[in-house]
Amino acid sequence: MNKLNRAITTQQVKLVEKVKKSGLYENFGQTEVRKLEDKFIDISDYTDEMNTNRFLIESFNGWCVNYCG
Repeated sequence: MNKLNRAITTQQVKLVEKVKKSGLYENFGQTEVRKLEDKFIDISDYTDEMNTNRFLIESFNGWCVNYCG
């Protein structure tokens, strides 16, 4: 498992715990998505690896948007 996959899994676990404590909220997970983009995406790089990273982060974003606890 690469660093991005580990980071996404870690964020998912943290967000689930956060929901258990305080419930869902508007823009759920968007801060975490932005942090992952800042750390793992180079906006000028369009290699296969970087495009895969973009896809993984977009999938995580979709998970956040559709999460219903």
